[in-house]
Amino acid sequence: MKFDKETQERVLRVAADRNQGKDFEELDECIARIMDMHPEFDQAWEMGEMAVYPQEIEGKVVNPFVHTVLHVIVDQQIQDEAPDFVTTSYKEMVDMGMDNHEILHNLISVYADLYFTNFRRGDNFSNLDYQERLKQLVRQARAQMDEGE
Repeated sequence: MKFDKETQERVLRVAADRNQGKDFEELDECIARIMDMHPEFDQAWEMGEMAVYPQEIEGKVVNPFVHTVLHVIVDQQIQDEAPDFVTTSYKEMVDMGMDNHEILHNLISVYADLYFTNFRRGDNFSNLDYQERLKQLVRQARAQMDEGE
């Protein structure tokens, strides 16, 4: 998925269809599932195109569109096992007993930081940097779990 007008229209269509209980194709099902994880965004989706702009939701400034697209990107990486190190990192944190949604948000945070930093610089996304940052994330999670025992 991209952060483009076509994706904006798709996400808003899924939001509307979701409210009507319609069936979805695979990618749209993923978008709908992510929307179900974030009921706090439901009012934003009802605002139509305004949902693509940052808003204050539950005391935080968030862009529901960007957040949802990032979720879809990382979810697809995990499902497709491409790149495989994302799936490996995800499974390692699941095996540690971490909350699934928290794991996804941790992975998304790493991806988003690299993606937007590279985008601003005009650089290409580096899977090597992504892999190294996810290794660090898993090490930090493991260390925190060990401290809590």
